[in-house]
Amino acid sequence: MKHHISRTVLIACTLLCLPFTAATSQVPQGAHNFEAIDTMRDRDLQPDRVMDVIGLRPGMVVGEAGASYGYFTFKMSNRVGSAGIVYANDIDPDALQLIEKRCGLQKTSNIKTVLGEVADPRFPRDNLDMIVVFDCLFEFSKPAEWMKNARTYLKPGGRLVIVDPDRSKMASQHFLSRQQIRDFARQSGYTVIEVADGFLKTHMIVVLQPA
Repeated sequence: MKHHISRTVLIACTLLCLPFTAATSQVPQGAHNFEAIDTMRDRDLQPDRVMDVIGLRPGMVVGEAGASYGYFTFKMSNRVGSAGIVYANDIDPDALQLIEKRCGLQKTSNIKTVLGEVADPRFPRDNLDMIVVFDCLFEFSKPAEWMKNARTYLKPGGRLVIVDPDRSKMASQHFLSRQQIRDFARQSGYTVIEVADGFLKTHMIVVLQPA
């Protein structure tokens, strides 16, 4: 499954303090393991500051692509509040079941899961304020096609936000460069809005708006 290759690889790629080969051998199996991973991601990815920079506000209706086990999903859920909605998308039904289970345990009502396709997130509405791809675009097998299809779910003025490992910061060809994302954006009909992401040691933030 190339779009997000696997839940293990996606999660492991975020363990930025571990060698990549060692990280991929650590398969999280329980909630306590997710908590340990989340602690590391909170430190390295500064999600609250990211949400500030991208302009995520209470009441927004947003989509998240490649939600995996819901790390950023629930942070966005808290930010948009009861007046907002987060559509958590993934092509892995097992990942979505994890999110649904956690929603039930925490009595979270503003998250709705969406099973997508490799080249189409298949969000159920076309008036989203924002679509966020957090820490996984580099695993998409058809990024330009996916980005083109994602445009159809944004309302006028809506934005697509990419938060991804930055090749220039990671020194690894496994990840995308800023120029590659700009090229995908141009092919898919977006303009690039520059944002400040210097506070991130390993990642970049690229905000796109349909041209």
